[in-house]
Amino acid sequence: MKQSPRILPVLLCILIALVVHTGCRENTLINSKVSPTNNAIGVFDTSLACITHSYFDDTVNTSYHFSGVFQGVGAMTDSYFGTMNSAVYFNVFPSEFTPITPSAIDSVVLVLPFSGFSYGDTIDQNATQTYQVFYLDDTLGYGTNYYPFSSKPIDHAHPLCEPTVVNTYHMRDSFGINVLPQNHPGLHIRLNVDQIGKRLCPVITAASTTSTDPSGDFLKYFNGICVQVADSRKMGNSMPYFQLDGSTMFTHAGFIVYWHDTATQDSLPPINCYFDINYCSHFNSVIKSYSHFPVNQLYNSTQPNDQVVAVQSQPGSSIDVIVPGISKLPVGIINKAELQLSILPGNGNILTPSGGSILLAPQRLNPTGVGMPNYPQGVDPGQLYNIADKYPIYSSTPLNVLDGTVHTVPGTSRQYMAIDIPREVMASIAAKNDTIHLHIDGSQNFYGAFHLLAGGGSYPDTLYRAKLFVVYSKLK
Repeated sequence: MKQSPRILPVLLCILIALVVHTGCRENTLINSKVSPTNNAIGVFDTSLACITHSYFDDTVNTSYHFSGVFQGVGAMTDSYFGTMNSAVYFNVFPSEFTPITPSAIDSVVLVLPFSGFSYGDTIDQNATQTYQVFYLDDTLGYGTNYYPFSSKPIDHAHPLCEPTVVNTYHMRDSFGINVLPQNHPGLHIRLNVDQIGKRLCPVITAASTTSTDPSGDFLKYFNGICVQVADSRKMGNSMPYFQLDGSTMFTHAGFIVYWHDTATQDSLPPINCYFDINYCSHFNSVIKSYSHFPVNQLYNSTQPNDQVVAVQSQPGSSIDVIVPGISKLPVGIINKAELQLSILPGNGNILTPSGGSILLAPQRLNPTGVGMPNYPQGVDPGQLYNIADKYPIYSSTPLNVLDGTVHTVPGTSRQYMAIDIPREVMASIAAKNDTIHLHIDGSQNFYGAFHLLAGGGSYPDTLYRAKLFVVYSKLK
C-alpha cells in the first residue's frame, strides 16, 4: 500500500493558527493523564464511535538519516504477526587514506554495536542467530530513499565470513572470540582477510595516492557491506537491533583492519572503516510473511467495522480509523479529544519457549491524517497529511499533547493507548467537516518490531471498544 507524502498545506496551517489562537491555547488543553469528573465545574464529556480496520503498511523510509540509526538484523517468528527477516546494508568510510597491501593485513573484525534493545523473547538464554557478511555488488546512493522492500545485489559466491552463530542473549560473548575491549556490546565477527583485502586494498590505495577526490572515489568504488542471517529459513525467537552511528572505533558500525609494516613487521594503528552519517548510506531490508498467521484474517476482513485491530512499527500492521459525527459535538471549547485504543486481555500472546510472554506493545503510536472530500482544504481525498496536533513538525513540544503512549485505567488492570488530537478536532469543527480519517502506526525507532492487539470499533465489550473521548466546556 503505497502512500503519498505527509504534507500539510499552507492554507490549513493558517486555519489551524486561527483556531488555536482563538479557542485552543495550551492552558485550555487537558493532559491525557487527567480524567475530569463528568459535569464538574462546567466541564462535560462524551464519546464518538469509530470505524476501524487493519492493513499492512511497508512505506516507511528505512534509510532516513537521524541521530540514533537502529537497524534490525536477524530472523524471527511472532505467533500472531508472522515471520520477519531483517538485513542491514550500509557504506563505510575509512578513518584514514593510507596505501595498504593485502599482505600487510593481520585481521579484520566486523563491528555492529548493539542498541540495547531486542524484540521478542529476551528471556531465553539459549537464543541464537546465525549471521553472515557479504560485499555489495552495487553502490548505495547517498540521499536515495530505500524502503523495507528494497534490496541490493550481493556477492553470494564470495562471502566475507563463514556463517557465525551468535548467542543473542549473551551479546557480549563475541568479545572473547574477537578479543575486543570490554564494555562495547555488539556483534563482532572475524572477516575473511583475503576476500575483504582484495576489495578494500586497491580502492583505499588508489584513493590515497592518485585520486583528487579520495572521499568520493572510495565511496564510489567500495560499494559497502550487507549483514544478514546465513539461512533465512531458520527462525529465531528474538530480533536484536544494532546502532550504526556512534562516536568511537567500537561504537561505529563497520570493520576494523589490523595491519603491520611489511618491512619492519611492526604493528600499525588500525584502520577503522566505519559508518559515517555525513557520507554513508544505509537501509534496513525487512521482509515479513504473514499469509499463514492470524493477522492475515484482519488484512482480508470484509466486515464494515472490525472487532480487533493490530499495530506494529512499520513495516507491519497499521490501523485505519474513521471518526464520524464531529459536527454533532456540542458547541463549546474542546479541552480534550483523545482516541482510545484498549489493549486486549492477553494481547494475542502465547507463552514463549522460556516460559514468558514478552511481545511488547509499541512505545508510541503515530497518527497521520487522510484527506476527506473537502477536508482539509487543499488536500485530495485519500492523500496523507500531518494533522494539526503535530505542528510544529520539527519540535518535540507537540508530543506533550499528542501523547500516543500506554495508560492504565485507574483502579483496574485495563490499559489503552491514548492519542490526543484536540487541534485536529477543532480544525474539523471550524471547517464544518463531519468526519476525521486517520492512519495509526507504531513508532519508527525499531523497524518492524512490537505487537499490539486492540479493541476495534465493533468489539463486543464496550469497555474495550475504540472511541474518541471528548472533554469540552460549554460556552456561557
